[in-house]
Amino acid sequence: MSKYEKLIKDLDYYMNLPYEIIVRKLSADEGGGYFASYKDFPYIMGDGKSEAEAIADVKKAFAFVVEVDLAEGKTIKEPKQKTDKFFKCN
Repeated sequence: MSKYEKLIKDLDYYMNLPYEIIVRKLSADEGGGYFASYKDFPYIMGDGKSEAEAIADVKKAFAFVVEVDLAEGKTIKEPKQKTDKFFKCN
């Protein structure tokens, strides 16, 4: 990563990328509420009484991880671009 890219790719940059968040309802045995995680970062998790709370919680955890990784100069995985185009190669 170039010095220029490091200046551009700050916390705001990563928070606005289209990462996929997976949300699931927890059973009563699991404590109820909702659980959320990032598809690309399954170790970053959040929970809440509602889907919105779980998403807000996991985003807060993601922001913390990104801040630490940026401070340590680590490379942060970006989401793959989704495309509806398919190409056939011969």
